[in-house]
Amino acid sequence: MFVQDNSVGSVVSYLEAGLSALYPPEEVNSMVAILFAHFNKWNRMELRARQDHQLSESELLNYHQALKQLKQSKPLQYVLGETEFFELPFKLNNHVLIPRQETEELVDLIIKEGKEKESLIDIGCGSGCISISYKKSKPKSKVFVVDVVPEALQLTMDNAKLNEVELNSKEMDILNWYDLDIQFDVVVSNPPYVTIGEKATMNKNVLNFEPHVALFVQDSNPVVFYDAIADFALKHLKDNGRIYFEINERFGREVASCLEVRNFKDIRIIKDINGKDRIVTGHL
Repeated sequence: MFVQDNSVGSVVSYLEAGLSALYPPEEVNSMVAILFAHFNKWNRMELRARQDHQLSESELLNYHQALKQLKQSKPLQYVLGETEFFELPFKLNNHVLIPRQETEELVDLIIKEGKEKESLIDIGCGSGCISISYKKSKPKSKVFVVDVVPEALQLTMDNAKLNEVELNSKEMDILNWYDLDIQFDVVVSNPPYVTIGEKATMNKNVLNFEPHVALFVQDSNPVVFYDAIADFALKHLKDNGRIYFEINERFGREVASCLEVRNFKDIRIIKDINGKDRIVTGHL
């Protein structure tokens, strides 16, 4: 590790130099600020005011190790083991995807269209970002989560504790689902929807670090999860119950058809902030 001294200013310069070849300047500035917020609990104003502050050797090592991982294209959220979603803190690990802005739009829609007291099941919960954000906004609601990956399910429950909400959980493979003997007002899922054929177009920070089991689906049947979840919803939704999917922008029509053939009503394909088909929803 090469820094002129142990001052914050020298470490900032060291980080900026190491990241500038990989990221645009505005992103580098943001990443440096996030690193200091994580390791030293400083906001941007405190960071600017403490350029001459001397860091300890252990603190220097934290920044060096973080930079080493970032230069290997490891996403910042995995380096830190945490992220923010819907203005809430979430722990992360390599068993779950990094929550995206598009998923915040999905949560926002569910909250806006729902009542204050409902029951919701999140299928393929991952980090728990959907279910926990919903529960924080609608504390009177009952929320159930399922996932096929036990480590993901445990992380969701850890994040529920972090955000002081109660969830019910069950390990389950939705492709081999069984009757839970519970009826819900809302079924929501952000299942694997990237086809194997799209791998070639993806960045290596996604391919090398995000869990493939949560990302990819076979090209031969890109809506296999949506079919299974729609069948599950037929069995578990209350009358007039609602279903919400996050989708691959290429398959909006196909996912909508999964609901149409099962007689769901008022089916909508909704675009995200970038104008791409991102949500399919309907009700019984």
